[in-house]
Amino acid sequence: MTNNSDSPRTTVILPAYNAAGFLERAVRSVMAQTDPNFELVIVDDHSTDGTLDLARKLEEEFGNLTVIALPSNAGVSAARNAGLEAARGSWISFIDSDDQYLPAFLETMHAATAPEVDLVVGGRIVVQPNGTETRNGSRALGEFDGAEACRLAMCDQLTPFPWDKLYRRELFSKVRFAEGAARFEDMAVNVILHSLSRRVRSIDTPVYRYYIMDASLTWGRVPTVADTTVAMNHLNEHLDQRFKEGKYGAAYDCMRSLVILLVAQSAIARGTGSPAAAATVTECRKDLGWRMLYRTLAVHKVIGAGAVLLKLTPSVYAYLYLRHIRAAYGVGKPQTASSEMPAAAPPATPGSGSGID
Repeated sequence: MTNNSDSPRTTVILPAYNAAGFLERAVRSVMAQTDPNFELVIVDDHSTDGTLDLARKLEEEFGNLTVIALPSNAGVSAARNAGLEAARGSWISFIDSDDQYLPAFLETMHAATAPEVDLVVGGRIVVQPNGTETRNGSRALGEFDGAEACRLAMCDQLTPFPWDKLYRRELFSKVRFAEGAARFEDMAVNVILHSLSRRVRSIDTPVYRYYIMDASLTWGRVPTVADTTVAMNHLNEHLDQRFKEGKYGAAYDCMRSLVILLVAQSAIARGTGSPAAAATVTECRKDLGWRMLYRTLAVHKVIGAGAVLLKLTPSVYAYLYLRHIRAAYGVGKPQTASSEMPAAAPPATPGSGSGID
C-alpha cells in the first residue's frame, strides 16, 4: 500500500489470539500515546473466545483502529505479516496483546530516529506474576551501523523481540516474519533487519511494559530442536553469507548456542522429570559442538559457559535454571540436582534478558 499525505507516521501492529482478557488494556495503552500520529491494526488470528467481537467494539470507538480477521488460525508470524500488508505508516511498531505501551513509547522512539537510523531499540519494564516491576533492556546502548548491530544481536546484546522496537517500514520490503515457525521467528527476523539497516540506535529509556505469566515460561508441550528449523532456515535464507563467517562467524555460533540453550530451558521448565524433556535436553547437548562452544566463549563468556555446563553437567544446569526462574519471575520450583534429572537443563539466558518468551 502506498503512503499518501493522509497516512499516519506510524503503524502499530497488534496480533491477537484468544486475548479477550487483556486486549482492551493493550489497546488503550496505545490510544493513550503522547504522539497521536499513528494507526493501530489489530489482527485477530481466528480467536475462539470473543477477542474478535471485543476488537470490533474497540474499532467502533477509535477512528484510527482497523481490525483484520484471519479466516483460520495461522500463527503470530502470519498475523504480523497481515498487519504489515495493511500498514500505511512510514514506521512500524508492534505490541503483544497481553502487554502495554508506556504513554511516551512513540514519542520517545521517534525522538531517537535520524535520517539514516532505520531501527530503534527501547528499554522495557518487566512485570512479574506477583506484580514486582524491574527495568531492563539491551546491554548494547548507542548508535551502530547495521553490520555491528547484527553482530550485537547475534551475541544477545540487543533484544530479540519485535515489540520494543521502531522500524523504518522499508526494511520489511525485503523480509517478513517466518510463517509456520514454532519458535524464534522474532529473533530470526530481527537479526536480518539489523543487517539490512543503515544505522541502529539503542536506548535504555523504558517504553514498554512486558507482563510475565506462568504460561510464558513453559510450552503446552515439551519443545524439540526441530521446532527451531523454520525460523533458522528463514534466517539463513535472508542473512547475507558474510554474517555467518569470518569476523562474524563466532557471533553466528553464539546465536546458535543461545537458541539451543533456550530450547533446553523450555524443556526444563516444562518438566524435568518427563522422558520428552530428557530427550530434548539430550538432543540439545548433542547439537552443542565443541567448536561452536569454543567460538561462543570467545564472544560471550556467560552464554558460552552456560552452554558448556549444559553439555557437561545438565543436572547442575537444570538446578540453576529452575532457581533462576523462581527468583527472577516468581514461578517454578527449584529442584535438587541429581543424576536422575534429564540430560538437559539450561541456566538463565544472560545479556538482553531474552529468556523464555
